[in-house]
Amino acid sequence: MMKKNVLFYPTGIVHFRNLEILRKSQPGLRFRVIVEPWIKKKAPEVLNDIRPGDQVAAEHGRLPQRAWEIRGKPIDILFLSTAHPNPFRLHLVYEAAKRNIPVIAIEEVNQLALNDGIINHYFLPVDYLGVPTPVEKDKFIQLGVPKDKITVTGWPFFDYKAAMQNHRFFDMRKKYNIQRDKKCCLLVLGSLKEHDMASLESRSVRRELLDIASWGLPEGYQLLIKPHPTETEAELHEIQKQAPDAVLLNHKHPIEPLLGQTDLVVNRGNSQVTLLALRRNKPLIVVPLGLKTIFHGVLDSIIVNSSAEFRRMLVDYSRREKKDYEKILNIHFSLTQKQAVLEVNRLFNAALNKKISGTRDKKIYISLLYAFLGDMLTAKRVFAEAGGKNITSVSLLEKLYNHKITPGEFKELLNYFPAKIVRWHLQALYIRTLIKSKNKKQLPGAAALLEGFDGEVNPHYFIDELVKRIELEYLAGNNNKAEELVEKFQMDYSVFDIYRQAFDMLRFVYQSQPKRPGLRKLLWLLMNLNKAYARQMIKDKLNLN
Repeated sequence: MMKKNVLFYPTGIVHFRNLEILRKSQPGLRFRVIVEPWIKKKAPEVLNDIRPGDQVAAEHGRLPQRAWEIRGKPIDILFLSTAHPNPFRLHLVYEAAKRNIPVIAIEEVNQLALNDGIINHYFLPVDYLGVPTPVEKDKFIQLGVPKDKITVTGWPFFDYKAAMQNHRFFDMRKKYNIQRDKKCCLLVLGSLKEHDMASLESRSVRRELLDIASWGLPEGYQLLIKPHPTETEAELHEIQKQAPDAVLLNHKHPIEPLLGQTDLVVNRGNSQVTLLALRRNKPLIVVPLGLKTIFHGVLDSIIVNSSAEFRRMLVDYSRREKKDYEKILNIHFSLTQKQAVLEVNRLFNAALNKKISGTRDKKIYISLLYAFLGDMLTAKRVFAEAGGKNITSVSLLEKLYNHKITPGEFKELLNYFPAKIVRWHLQALYIRTLIKSKNKKQLPGAAALLEGFDGEVNPHYFIDELVKRIELEYLAGNNNKAEELVEKFQMDYSVFDIYRQAFDMLRFVYQSQPKRPGLRKLLWLLMNLNKAYARQMIKDKLNLN
């Protein structure tokens, strides 16, 4: 059998499991691995089984030509461990498109479980996307990903037995001096938003979660808290201060052995941990605190919103009352690991045997992503390569790139791109155009074309444009809509200096309903020249390309 060459780009240590499983299940694949400095620094051991000659590093954000072949033979597949756009991943997809190489991405976790019941930003135009569940497949289709590009591959890269091998001698009760006659209630915290913009856990949410769990704990239970690995010493101290009777576990400790030895798991319901706990048949309590979770409408009996409800749930579990976890597991863990690996293999075989089509449309979308990421020179170059200047949609897109599109033309452009994922990027670029526009008379009509651009996905990806949209709504006279958006985003994003300053500017300029907001904005700018958002405003104003 002829060897097939795979260029693999892992973006986390756990993603090397992808490589291990694929090499074992498909010996006909030969891998070249893109190795970034963090791997050699944090986890050099993961490179032990990869020949030095099969490792390649990016140079100035680009791959050298030799990366696209192995032993003189061209790469057959580009395999990404995430399809979230950033400049380097987009560069890889673009280079693959130029070479007519199929691109595969396999979702490493259940994004619906992690992101308030909404899809994460798997926006790169990959040719084959593997997702854990039919629910996520349906959601991606609703957002505009062609259904023939998506396959349900389950969770192929998680093997609980293998993960436990390195911790088989670990005794949690002995290590943390927990009384043997007490049941362990494990509260698993998420990352604070200021450490991870994608996170949905603010400090106020965390305080409420800790209060509910610690105040609702009855006799006979010991509360254990597993902080997120990103916590600082000061934050660990705050957790312990708020829940002084709890046992604070090592925040760097792997979660698998903790799940294996606890009696009950508590989480907001937006973590992969919840599904891993249910798969281990561990009783689970979900404290959503405003989140929409995958448990709502399916397993409402495990959802609590107060310390009194939390206590009642623990009493139920103490009486050995059973919950029907199969409802959730059948949806979100429908494939065994063995079945999932088989599906991944089928996906790879499909990519190897099927030619790539729609290269022009793919390049146009790649161009649009380059424009969104701020590399307009590359966006225009890729756009020119795609060709088709005599096509109306292409000529309108060129006008958008050059900030010369009218509201009527933009409305026509949207009609050519019905997929929500593409429309959001178009709307983001249009918002930038409108902010720079000197023709304020067109704003009321233009603002109406921004409907739908307000957070059907985790909003952090578009947060800069969402802030600008709020300003446009004020300028268009849509104060109620602007205030609605401020209410929606201000609290979560004010933990970052630049967005706190942005909302400060919006309040100063627009909430007093001034007759000449331009002068108020200039005054705010003069008073805050040393601040990050003021510098960003000036940069945006000067960057007209």
